[in-house]
Amino acid sequence: MPEIRENVDIKDYSTFHEGGQFRYFSIIFSVEDLTSLYAIAQSDVRYKNIPIFILGGGSNIVFSDGVLNVIALKIEIKGFEIVNNTDEYTDIKIGAGEIWDKVVAKTVEMNLSGLEALSLIPGTVGATPIQNVGAYGCEVKDTILEVEVFDIKPARPHDDSGAGGENTIKVLANEDCKFGYRDSIFKNEAKGKYIVTSVTYRLSKGLPKLPDYPGVKKYFIENNINDITLSYIREAIISIRSEKLPNPKDIPNVGSFFKNPIVHKEIAIKIKEDFQDAKFFPVDDKTTKIPAGWLIENAGLKGKSFGKISIYDKNALVLVNTNEASYEDIISARNEIIKVVKDKFGITLEQEPEII
Repeated sequence: MPEIRENVDIKDYSTFHEGGQFRYFSIIFSVEDLTSLYAIAQSDVRYKNIPIFILGGGSNIVFSDGVLNVIALKIEIKGFEIVNNTDEYTDIKIGAGEIWDKVVAKTVEMNLSGLEALSLIPGTVGATPIQNVGAYGCEVKDTILEVEVFDIKPARPHDDSGAGGENTIKVLANEDCKFGYRDSIFKNEAKGKYIVTSVTYRLSKGLPKLPDYPGVKKYFIENNINDITLSYIREAIISIRSEKLPNPKDIPNVGSFFKNPIVHKEIAIKIKEDFQDAKFFPVDDKTTKIPAGWLIENAGLKGKSFGKISIYDKNALVLVNTNEASYEDIISARNEIIKVVKDKFGITLEQEPEII
């Protein structure tokens, strides 16, 4: 039976080291724990009408101050199981509570390709399909075979036992997840409906491909690496990310704070008239992706302080908490950055982390 604690400090579970308190908090180690917790939440008058909040690694969330009237569930469901193996690929079912980068490291050791470019991304496995995490031209949707979820539904009208008998485990295929750029069904029409319990990835046994990004290619050249292996790719990604992204254990942050905007091709062409050396990334014949960090840096904001929040001096895409910032400090800094970039380039940035 999972323990439910009261008034738990959020800062201890936030990589941004901010926020108030969870009114209720519980750690979930198994699907059985999840089922039991929901039975309690539906039958105990103390928890009636209090929403459930799912917490993974706390790495892509901005929390408000004060007491959040939620039952926060810290998902710690483990598991790493090969469920299918062929000459071309291996399917691995992984528990939602597994640390993401440890999973990437293990698959690289197994010589399985697909996740190596997503090395050193913070958080847990359960968050990857929700956010459709991506980096260096790769997105996790390209490897996800299916997502196992706990389907949250109210008890049947005639069922007064409070047991919530319709809470069930379901499996969503890749196409059911409606993946988009940093987007999925879990952030839209199914938000609050599902809790991810495991994810099955299909990983290739074929030769890996070097990510088509200048920084990665530069690393291979500077280090005289001629063989494209999974280990070398992971090594390159870790080196590049370590230089540009602060460790949240040392400097509180949530990683990339803004999404890379996708704009009409004409807008990108107009910007390049003034910044001819800028590196943008065509998406299709009509649209282009512009790095948000490039926009912020070229708006003159890299390293700028907004009181208790600053833009990281090595990566303009990252906001860092320098002095016990409040929720209002974060939102104020965010709004000022959006305004300056909008005034300079006519592009409105969107934040990447979720606000709770």
